Amino acid sequence: MMSDFHRERARKAVSLMRRIGVDALLLFPGADIGYFTGFSIGPSERLSAALIPVDGDPVLVVNELERELRGQRPWIDRVEVWREHEDPVRLLADSISRRGLAESAIGLAEDAPWGWVNRLQGLLPAARFVDVSRRLSAVRMVKTPRELDWMRRACDIADRALQHAFDQMHPGMTERELAAAITTEMRHLGGGQTFCTVLFGERAALPHGGASDRRLRPGDSVLVDAGTTVHGYWSDITRTVFYGEPTPRQQELYEVVYEANRAAFEAVRPGATCESVDAAGRRVIADAGLGDYFIHRLGHGVGLQIHERPYIVKGNRLGLESGMTFTIEPGVYIVGEIGIRVEDTVVCTDGGCERLTKHRRTSTFYPAQG
Repeated sequence: MMSDFHRERARKAVSLMRRIGVDALLLFPGADIGYFTGFSIGPSERLSAALIPVDGDPVLVVNELERELRGQRPWIDRVEVWREHEDPVRLLADSISRRGLAESAIGLAEDAPWGWVNRLQGLLPAARFVDVSRRLSAVRMVKTPRELDWMRRACDIADRALQHAFDQMHPGMTERELAAAITTEMRHLGGGQTFCTVLFGERAALPHGGASDRRLRPGDSVLVDAGTTVHGYWSDITRTVFYGEPTPRQQELYEVVYEANRAAFEAVRPGATCESVDAAGRRVIADAGLGDYFIHRLGHGVGLQIHERPYIVKGNRLGLESGMTFTIEPGVYIVGEIGIRVEDTVVCTDGGCERLTKHRRTSTFYPAQG
């Protein structure tokens, strides 16, 4: 049962809180509350929270509109409800006090709403609020077999949607039209939430650019960054293909980025540090004289959030563990000319690394029509 999954995750988190002297965990809407309680709810102006003491009974605090918990079945039985005319922060403070936690250390995630926390501090001046984001991430970073199965399914959907849309490319097609084709196919295949960015030619040098009305022309590179969810777990993939046979320059740049992806993949193993994987991919691009054009970290964690820990970046000495999922996404961005990125969602395994996204990665071109 899913409630058992969330309860077990919460037990791991509580065990970590106990070790560091934190007396309770206070979760607000976002990925953590769903993960650790089974009650998934996004940010809102109406306060919702889960209070999980290290010792004692947990409670959900919600607005009357959420009394039925959206039909979900979290493992926490006790629910305290506030009405529209009431002050939910004061109610939450009272709930904390009744559990003998008014002078305790209370753990928060880094995305806890500052306004609510600031008011709680005023109502509970002897309480100490502690950022426990890294401890919570330590639980979420290592995926269970069930979570990995959901991510594999999400990656398969993204793989298939990209191929479906690439096969439809034609002269005059806009970036927005190709993005819509990919998004529609991901949903048709059973994906939940989706995202998709499509950039043609010189526009692909904008790493966070959005799809536009730029039309596809023979000779263009086509960069697609897309993903979807299955049971809330994300896939993330970027492929750069060519519409028409690539020029020697395009082919050369692509091969450098592709080799960087391969080198980083080979560097993944339990115990390897995040920064060593970043360095392995970055070295290939630097050795090709293109280091100044690789302007972001090599990758980021993927799971309930599209960007989460672990971050594969210089300075992060965290050792990888089997079950950690993240991206490998080296890129080269030459403003006014081209952008190329090759991104996979991967999982660290006992034997090294497994790609969850399996769409073809070697240089690919689609015959230009007209």
